[in-house]
Amino acid sequence: MNSFQTAACSVALFLCVDPLPPSPPFVFPSGPRLAVSCARPFPLSAPFTASQQAALPPLPRLALDAYPPATRQALSRAYENATAHANDAAAVGGLARALHAWEQWSSAHDAYLRAQALAPATFEWHYLDAIVLERLARHADAASHLDEALRLSPDYVPALVKLAEALLESGDRDRSRPLFDALRANPLSEPAAEFGLGRLAAAEGRHDTAVGHLQRAVALFPEWGAAHYALALSYRALGRSDEARHALERHAQYGARWPAPDDPVLATVTALRDDAQTSLERGLKLAESGDLTGAIAAHEAALVRDPSIAQAHANLISLYGRTRNWARAEEHYRAVVALGFNLADAHFDYGVLLGLQEQWELAAAAYRQAIAVDPHHARAWNNLGQVLERQRQLEPAADAYRQAVGSEPRFRLARFNLGRMLIAFARNDEAIVEFEKLIEPRDSETPRYLFALATAHVHAGHRDEGIKWATDARTLAQEYGQHDLVAAIERDLATLK
Repeated sequence: MNSFQTAACSVALFLCVDPLPPSPPFVFPSGPRLAVSCARPFPLSAPFTASQQAALPPLPRLALDAYPPATRQALSRAYENATAHANDAAAVGGLARALHAWEQWSSAHDAYLRAQALAPATFEWHYLDAIVLERLARHADAASHLDEALRLSPDYVPALVKLAEALLESGDRDRSRPLFDALRANPLSEPAAEFGLGRLAAAEGRHDTAVGHLQRAVALFPEWGAAHYALALSYRALGRSDEARHALERHAQYGARWPAPDDPVLATVTALRDDAQTSLERGLKLAESGDLTGAIAAHEAALVRDPSIAQAHANLISLYGRTRNWARAEEHYRAVVALGFNLADAHFDYGVLLGLQEQWELAAAAYRQAIAVDPHHARAWNNLGQVLERQRQLEPAADAYRQAVGSEPRFRLARFNLGRMLIAFARNDEAIVEFEKLIEPRDSETPRYLFALATAHVHAGHRDEGIKWATDARTLAQEYGQHDLVAAIERDLATLK
């Protein structure tokens, strides 16, 4: 269980339910894509003749006065150094990195080209230029630079992933497919490999195969918005409209979040920016990687630069909560409330924080505040139900779960909780109806829903149906490596056979 969650055990059942975590942090969309011309790298050795100097790709010309103050200040020193040492690959590459960091794509590409010409055997200049070319939507050119980068450093996983993706985007499926297949063997690149293979299969009309790969991708990284969207398209192509709607809801929830293997070369670029927005983005990535100390530091740095960034305060509620620093978490909750930013989610996150401290009455009050702001806040209704269930207020808990399901019919956890309450009230046929709505999609959450369905059938006297669904639950739990659940199912099956 995630450390920033509460728990509410089931009533008169063997099942246990994890409550919903705090609302996901804001994720910034990717930047704009432009189009520029590309020059061929020019491998030279010093000293340069006049003709060789003329053949070198030129340094980009920057009108520094036209940039905003923060950008101008960040770029001016690197620009002056590169201008003074125009034949020094390190100085020119330093300018390219700075331009890259501040999303000046065309100028960054021009500077990387000159750095490649000055030092053609340096991996970084080819690799980083390929990333810029991807942002410019020049995928075939990006693939060419990645080929050269991998010739210099064949085992660099981020470059292998980006090459497979660039080839897919450029339409070269024959080359991208074996690359994705090979990347499945590495846990660092497996999510991207499954997503790529799913996209390939979908592009070829093999949507059944695509669904298998894409389901695996979201199982490995559940908050991958683009993978949920691709999954929705394949579901729709197969006529599985309910699952398509559910996947689109996940896409809307998670937005642009995207997994990526650790990339120390690209980190040399992102580390160059220290403005508030970049610090916030860095904090989000550190939080995703599990570095809570680094994530907190980056968020706090963003607030030093711009105290009005409400999202940084909001994220720090959960980050400090996960480190059990209650006082600092509450401080940022108060700041969000004072700013009037996204109050429903702020109250919800604060409720989770209080639940971690087992302050159940105060947690329930916070959830009710979230509901007062947004009466359709399904997660607040669900967590309120869990607090009421913990307090043995079963009828009010069931009503809260009904409100959650009514507010968000595709909210599977709330429907699962409602089904558990119906079993506790011996209303097993009604529970069966609710659990049957959770059979699809078949993901890592589905085994416990199938097991609950089996339990409802057994309580209703439908022994054979119970065995059927319990067996299905066990098979799926085995596929997802859920060994404790498999053992629990096998114990129950043994009593029925």
